[in-house]
Amino acid sequence: MKTFALHFAMGATGSLLLFLIFTRLSGTKSFSAPFQIVIIGLACGALAHFMSPWATPAVLLFYLGSCIQELRLEREMARQAAEKNAKE
Repeated sequence: MKTFALHFAMGATGSLLLFLIFTRLSGTKSFSAPFQIVIIGLACGALAHFMSPWATPAVLLFYLGSCIQELRLEREMARQAAEKNAKE
């Protein structure tokens, strides 16, 4: 149970930090409660308990990759919208 609680806390804290960093980078002024923090924490705790403690960094790396991809797509769409508005 200690393993689950420790990795749940590490996963939730890590995903919260990544969420806040990428929210700041994207320039979002307001947002709703990020439920993925709880889901990632539960996944980290369960995987650490049943598989390996090394699953927590792996899950956080996957989440980091998805955050990076989402930021890149958001910036690309903003660039395309700006180009379209400039043509009109």
